[in-house]
Amino acid sequence: MKILATAAAFALITSQAFAGSYEVRCETTSVPYQKTVKGGEPEKVIGGALIGGVIGKVVTDDNAGAAVGAIIGGAVAHENSATTVTRYKDVETCKNVFIPERVADAETLEQVLLDLNDGQSVSKEMIMDVQYTIGVAYDGKWGPMSRRAAEQYLANLEPDAQPGEPLYSLVVNDVVIVSSADASAIDEIKKALFEAGVDSQIFVDLQ
Repeated sequence: MKILATAAAFALITSQAFAGSYEVRCETTSVPYQKTVKGGEPEKVIGGALIGGVIGKVVTDDNAGAAVGAIIGGAVAHENSATTVTRYKDVETCKNVFIPERVADAETLEQVLLDLNDGQSVSKEMIMDVQYTIGVAYDGKWGPMSRRAAEQYLANLEPDAQPGEPLYSLVVNDVVIVSSADASAIDEIKKALFEAGVDSQIFVDLQ
């Protein structure tokens, strides 16, 4: 019975159609790494040359021997000296990112909002689409801010206009966001959306 219930829940989630789509996005970053290199410390090379020169002169007792010893000593010191340096390499990271879109069908949007506020299971993609549509951060998590925005949207679905009074509707991308007889309230919401970078239009008695 438990298996059947789980399968049914999975089918419900996967059957939900969402408006957005997935895109593969890549970015390249410089990643530091440590590398040990030989040489690079002049003081060790010079010190090795001096020691080699002294040994060469003692062994051969002439300047030519000292020169040869210096060359050998410097080469040995250079070969044995090592240092750790930080270098960088470019690493490309790609991931599948969901890009939300507005829910154009008003009935679908209303039903999903009711389901979410009722605690029902809705796919993360659909949640992001809905959040994007009602103007809240689209993180795929239905938190207090999303719930309040949904309640506000649902409350504005019931026109409060009296017979004969004009009804003002705020539309974003062909979706009615708010309908009210209070023109000033609609205008304030329009201004707030504009400050957030969202273009909207006000229609009177929209059919």
